[in-house]
Amino acid sequence: MEVKGLVEESWKYSLKKLSISSEKRAQRDDVHNYFEALFSLESRFSDESLIKYGLKQISSHIIKISNWDVFEAYLLKCGYSFPNTLQVIANILSTYHYHGYKLNLKAIERFCNNLIKVHAISDHHSEVSWLLWICKELGLNLKRDVVREIEGMSSSVCALISLDLFHSGVIKTNLRVDYLKQFSNKDALYSSDWLLSYEAGRRGWLKNANHDYIVNDEFFGELLKENVSFYDESLKCHPIFEFKEGEQEGIDLEAFFDRNDRIEDHFDFDDMDEEYFDSSDEDDDFDDF
Repeated sequence: MEVKGLVEESWKYSLKKLSISSEKRAQRDDVHNYFEALFSLESRFSDESLIKYGLKQISSHIIKISNWDVFEAYLLKCGYSFPNTLQVIANILSTYHYHGYKLNLKAIERFCNNLIKVHAISDHHSEVSWLLWICKELGLNLKRDVVREIEGMSSSVCALISLDLFHSGVIKTNLRVDYLKQFSNKDALYSSDWLLSYEAGRRGWLKNANHDYIVNDEFFGELLKENVSFYDESLKCHPIFEFKEGEQEGIDLEAFFDRNDRIEDHFDFDDMDEEYFDSSDEDDDFDDF
């Protein structure tokens, strides 16, 4: 076994030994202890994948409503310091929002705007995509200067989500007309921006009066005729945990999620990958929901 593998095993089992109580007051202390241990281990081993694994690990516990503010603050701290955790954070925030938790939307909106601006400048597609998806899931606005930074990226996915946010009324600032119009032509269909040209063009999001340039193309016209699409604006992150069939009927959700006992048995959890390590510095695929 490689020495690297032994190091990974040591911090993985250290995290697994940490417990999260089902009792509200004890859980609050356990959350503090868990993240202090997580950050301490990361500092010791200098392994960014450790934080990502730690967030996946704690996702198997349901945080009580009374303790959400503390847990949420640690989530945002992880996102600021360890960008490879943003996909996990997006799934966690989406899950608790789905179950009716009162998230600190102002803080999360500030978090998304600040980090999009930082990562857009460096053309970090994966990080910006997941931050935009958090905005989509939670209905968060983007500042005008942040939208302008997205225009400077070479990412059709980021541009598409931004256009989706504008046309669905989530954000108030659209991408500039001169930026959009460069993609509403046949040449763009055969460039690296084909996804934006096709998907935004067929929806009329490129300020295009029609999409004849797609209809009249012998290849993309066929895709359009068959209603082929590569972007689904109705898509949502799948919740990490959902009520088992029949368990939710007649429940006061706020009281239920703040009970002083174990409630995990009432839910089905997504299977989580035990070996949640980054084998390289490559970005996560954005299609992993």
